[in-house]
Amino acid sequence: MNAAERRTKITHLLAQANGPLSATALAAQCGVSRQIIVGDVALLRAGGLAVLATPRGYILENTSA
Repeated sequence: MNAAERRTKITHLLAQANGPLSATALAAQCGVSRQIIVGDVALLRAGGLAVLATPRGYILENTSA
């Protein structure tokens, strides 16, 4: 899986999650290190995706309201 595919997978996982997902959990599902996930989330945010960091993990901000 390349970087773009991984960021798409992260976005999908966050969208389908019922609660926060930790970088460690995302890393395990993507087969990369936690630090790679942290970098990917930063790139997703820079691209305009509303990802919130909480003490329990990442969540997508609800923008449908």
